[in-house]
Amino acid sequence: MIQSPTFADRPIAVIFSGGDAPGMNAFLRAVTRISLSRHHTPILGVRNGYGGLVEASKLDTYDLQKLVEERVGRWGMISDGQPLVLMDQPSVSGIVGKGGTILGTARCLEFHKPEVRARVVAMLEELGVRALIVCGGDGSLTGAELLTKESNLRIIGVPATIDNDLEFTEMALGVDSAVNTLVWAVDCFKDTARAHRRVMILETMGRGSGELARLAAIASGAEMVVTPDPKKPMTHADMEALALSIEAGMKAGRSHAIVLIAEGVRMEPEIKRNRAYVLADAFKEFFERPGGPFHDLEIRPSVLGHLQRGGHTSPQDCILAARFAEAALKEIMRPDGGNGITALRRGRIEIVPFGAPPLEDAEERSNASLHLHESLSSWEPL
Repeated sequence: MIQSPTFADRPIAVIFSGGDAPGMNAFLRAVTRISLSRHHTPILGVRNGYGGLVEASKLDTYDLQKLVEERVGRWGMISDGQPLVLMDQPSVSGIVGKGGTILGTARCLEFHKPEVRARVVAMLEELGVRALIVCGGDGSLTGAELLTKESNLRIIGVPATIDNDLEFTEMALGVDSAVNTLVWAVDCFKDTARAHRRVMILETMGRGSGELARLAAIASGAEMVVTPDPKKPMTHADMEALALSIEAGMKAGRSHAIVLIAEGVRMEPEIKRNRAYVLADAFKEFFERPGGPFHDLEIRPSVLGHLQRGGHTSPQDCILAARFAEAALKEIMRPDGGNGITALRRGRIEIVPFGAPPLEDAEERSNASLHLHESLSSWEPL
């Protein structure tokens, strides 16, 4: 008989914050199973990110603890008004490959207030929580860093964002799955692009980073990728130069072109429209010019959006989630362990301090505005 987890065993709290990323459920499963089986330490799941911690801090601690110990696992996750859930083995069964997060995630503006964070810290200390694991992107890890400065709690961050914009780690949870989804999408668009002699312009997510777009372009064999340049916005002349390159490929016998553009590309003049549609308008204007050789060339923009966040988690992300979970727990269980973030660096999992320097020179990681990977995608006829 498996004994139910209790607060007497000093649980480790786990929250998922910010935008969801494939691999979050895989991490929850791994950290719960490893902690219960190997370290005999309960995992306290926090529902709806930092918002769940804030809501828990508003409740009487005795009543909260009693409620959580009565409704363990799946019962707790479906109970209204229960922000914290003691996880058990059955509650994480069958979730390893599912996208999103069963505990829920959210952005919480209230957590920005120092007095709110102080109340959260007091609540966690009263419950006897031995450590807090925060799984999320840049904003979520910034919140975790604030807690390390304002409390004596043990805090471990875990990078999870499809943007892959955290420079201290080679890869965050969710990136590989999102790239797989984008490759699938490009393959689908490529079929119809070939059939109709079209230029397909696909906008990817990634905020101010072009890493997701670049990885997807390389993996899918797209003809062109446009990523943000922190120093120079994209002008109309830049877009015409891209269109001229596509025209040269068409003259050489190319039947179609797939162009990926990151959502964070800055335009001059500044615009609020989706980048794919702005680029498509510029391409149409170029190809429809008087005397142009491809008046009938069809330009089709598409914004892929939140499709990239969902879907089945890739095996690589499931493995990375397990490696992050093991490293986080190992650091927490060390008597002299400290605060930090799990990171993949040169193929190894390390715990790096909050505010760690980039893995490599920031200039090398910055994206070029007009990065055409012609060495990988040729304009030669099919």
